Parts: sequence; C-alpha cells; structure tokens
Amino acid sequence: MTLQLGRWQIDVLEAGRFRLDGGVMYGVVPRQVWEKFTPPDEQNMLPYAIRCILARRDGLTVLVDTGQGEKLSPLDRKSHALEPGDPLIERLAACGVEPEQVDIVLFSHLHWDHVGGASSWAAPRQPQLAFPRARYLVNRWDWEDAISRAPEFAGTYLPQDFTAMEQSGRLELLHGDQEIALGLTTRVTGGHTRGHQAVLFESDGEAALFPGDLVPAASHLRRMWCTAYDLFPLMTRRKKPQLLGEAADKGWWILWEHDPQIAVSRLRRHPRKEFEVFDERASS
Repeated sequence: MTLQLGRWQIDVLEAGRFRLDGGVMYGVVPRQVWEKFTPPDEQNMLPYAIRCILARRDGLTVLVDTGQGEKLSPLDRKSHALEPGDPLIERLAACGVEPEQVDIVLFSHLHWDHVGGASSWAAPRQPQLAFPRARYLVNRWDWEDAISRAPEFAGTYLPQDFTAMEQSGRLELLHGDQEIALGLTTRVTGGHTRGHQAVLFESDGEAALFPGDLVPAASHLRRMWCTAYDLFPLMTRRKKPQLLGEAADKGWWILWEHDPQIAVSRLRRHPRKEFEVFDERASS
C-alpha cells in the first residue's frame, strides 16, 4: 500500500502475518468485551499483520522496523504461525529496493517482531546485518534494556537480534525526540517499552504517524485497551490519547503496524469511543 505524502513516498509493507493470544493483546480488558470486536479462534488466538515502513524522499531510503526475520527457531515460528523465510526482503524487492540501497533503519523498539529482520544467519549462530550500508537508529533506553539480558525481558528481547548491530559500528543511539532527516522525527512515548518511540513523517503540510506498539491496531484506540506486553501501562494510557488527539486534530494519517485489515487510516474524535478510524485503506 503506497501513500504519497508531499515529497515522501511511503510504502506500508506487510512482512508477514502471525497470531497472538487474545488475553495478551488486550490485557485487563475482559474477553467478553474485546471478542465482540476481534473474535478469537478455538485456541483464543488472534491474527495480526507485521508491517514495516519503507519511506523514500530526495534520494534517501528509510526503513522503519524490520519484522521478524528468519532467525527464529522452527518451534517459535510454528507457535506464532509465521510463514517461512523473510517476507520483508521480498516486499522490498517488489518496490525495487535492494538491501544495499537502504540508508537508515529506524526502530520503534526492539522486540523480536520489530527487529528480527535487521540481521540474518551468515553461518550457524553467526548473524550478519541484512542492510549492510544502513545506519541503525535505536532509542538509547530501549537498547540498554535489550542488551541487558535481564530475566524479566526473556522472550521479548532476543540476544541474536543485536549481535551484528553491536559489532558493526553502524549503530546510533537516540536521546529523546530527534529529527532524523528533513521531515522525519521520532517521538519517544514509552509505555510499551521504556524507550518505545513513534515516527512522524511530514512534507508539504501533510503528515503520517507510525505509532508502533503504543497503538498496535485500530482496536486499541481506547485509553485502557493496552496489551499485556506493555511494560509501563500507565504511561501508555497517558501518552496514547495525547498522541492520537494530536493526530486526529491535525488530520494526520496513521500507519498501522499490526492491524489485521487496516494498513493506513485517518482518525477522528468520538464522544463515546474516544477515537475512531475513517478513510481506512487495506494492505495491497
């Protein structure tokens, strides 16, 4: 799905599909409430997309998030119903982009389904960068937590995803909100992780927001509808309505990372539901 945003050409790439437990995705929201909007299968699992953003402007090629990649074990791939291989590379090729042409890889955060595709196996247990010429931009707090190997992060930050970046000399740590390039800025949100950041594209009076897992799907628009993966749910509940309110009031596009149907939409305020999507566009 391609969105022309002033001088930016933004391609919302579907890097595969996976499934997650409904209780995990909705946290404290009771099943009898959320299942009216997203019915689970017999195992209480829900389907979601894994999307990455390819953005090009004036000779600059930016990739936001890299999907799950190919390094997960067969058991992990089976449990999440992941397709084989690395679909992101195929989606990039369909857009005429080779891995060597990517200038910047920017991460919303470093959970496995967002950073796994940044590297691949060069040999058994030896990862290599998937985008060899790129600068890899990561929030400092998220990087510190990702490489800490703290037991409470087991299963979300996978050491195999960070070795190649750490050794490459191409890693750059971001401190707070930053302008990455003309019309490309980060907004640190926290909530989902300590250093989670949204990404904002702007050009010629238009804007598109990639909220990452602060708002993983359109069914998570309400303040209290947070995932059980959120490490700081109170921060999610505070930051989400602020950021979505700004997007609704200013007419920004929303680029959805995990929504199973909607790739891009706009938002408007709603008296009962807080926000609702409109002008939605499905994955192509």
